[in-house]
Amino acid sequence: MFPEALSQRLGKPVQEITIGEERLALILLGDSRGAVLCTTDVSKLTLPVPETYHAEAVIELYFLLPEYWQFDLENPLFNWAANRLIAIKNYLAKGHWAISGHTFGLGELPEGRFKEQGFAALLLMNPIALPELSSTIEVAGREVQCKALCPIFKMEKDVKEARGNIKFLHRLMDKGITERLDEFRASVVKPRFLFWR
Repeated sequence: MFPEALSQRLGKPVQEITIGEERLALILLGDSRGAVLCTTDVSKLTLPVPETYHAEAVIELYFLLPEYWQFDLENPLFNWAANRLIAIKNYLAKGHWAISGHTFGLGELPEGRFKEQGFAALLLMNPIALPELSSTIEVAGREVQCKALCPIFKMEKDVKEARGNIKFLHRLMDKGITERLDEFRASVVKPRFLFWR
């Protein structure tokens, strides 16, 4: 049900990706916008978030993949992205919760430029590059929020933890960086900035 609602919101057809018993959705956006790879059933859960964050209790997770990736499970990077989504979904299904600003491990990255970049974590964040997903999507009477997973560097993670998620996100946006996976981007944090007040 969520894949169809997402497809309608984005105005593009959805493809199903199957790994064992798990199902993910893939939507090719076209126009050099890349592709959305997302979970399909996290929103059946109600995450046990603190009351203050009750609006983030029903979510689906996605990666915004660059258009030059091969969207095939035989491709190591695509396979990593798919399995990472499944691993994080299964973590949340065990009674854990996460809200915007939480980070997750990268898992085992395949060899190549993406690994060599030295990303340290995946940041859970609201959509930036996909404004269509900034408002909730109604599925079976539930308001579902789409949350992106964005790779960040260790110094970026340190600054986010020291200065707060909102200030860090403003820094990302000021540099034109969104949730899109980009193995060619540089860190928005330089060592000398770490101790700025």
